[in-house]
Amino acid sequence: MNSLSMILRILAVVAAIAATALFFVSKGKLAEQLEATQKAKQATVAVQAELTNANEQISSLEVSLNNERDALANEKSKLENMRSEMYTARQEVSRTQRQISEAKKNIVDLENTAKRLRADLLQSEQSLASASKESEIAQLNERIAELEESTADLKESLEDAKVTSSNSRAPGGSGGSTDSIGFAATKSQALPTASIGAETTIESLSATNGLIALANSPELGLSPGTTVTIIKKLKALGKVQVSQVTDDLVLANLLPGAKTREMVAGTTVSLLR
Repeated sequence: MNSLSMILRILAVVAAIAATALFFVSKGKLAEQLEATQKAKQATVAVQAELTNANEQISSLEVSLNNERDALANEKSKLENMRSEMYTARQEVSRTQRQISEAKKNIVDLENTAKRLRADLLQSEQSLASASKESEIAQLNERIAELEESTADLKESLEDAKVTSSNSRAPGGSGGSTDSIGFAATKSQALPTASIGAETTIESLSATNGLIALANSPELGLSPGTTVTIIKKLKALGKVQVSQVTDDLVLANLLPGAKTREMVAGTTVSLLR
């Protein structure tokens, strides 16, 4: 019994010592755990702060990303608009080039047509001038022939008048009765005259401008648009067309073929219609 109690006491003492040791050991471990817990809390706070900063940075990055996305979308929209405008501009350029090509072709055609029309006009003018000159020359030749016939008749009449006058004055005649007969014969044969027209005077002449100014008189009876032939000493100098008539002057245009060298200012001429 005593030994048993002794053993129990020893066990109790050992247990107490073990409990004390365990207490001190557990207390040290608890302090370590508390210290580790505090460090963990501090680390958690630091991590939470970093996490907060990271979240803020993530939010900022998300905002920036959204802004970049919006900017990218705007750039894409602008790019699409620019592509559409470039496509439209290309179409416009192509259409303009086609129009320019057609315009150049039309210009070439018009130039060729203009050249052909100029050639036709020149040929027509030459033909008209040639026809007009030929017609004027034919008329002048006819008139010259008539004037030559009238001149021949006039010369013949003058010769007859001279012969009659010399016969009436010859000796051995019957006196006064012979003179009266000769006079009657001479009077009965009227001298033919060439109807050339009224006379006028060349006041001035401009061969460069193709203008001539004649002295006007009531006997001329000219009006704008009238075409007359200028005659000098039974010689045709050319045709003129009246453009303006005043009380003192008749202004006219020289027609092709006029002999301007013989139309001297101050020369008296006749007008043949």
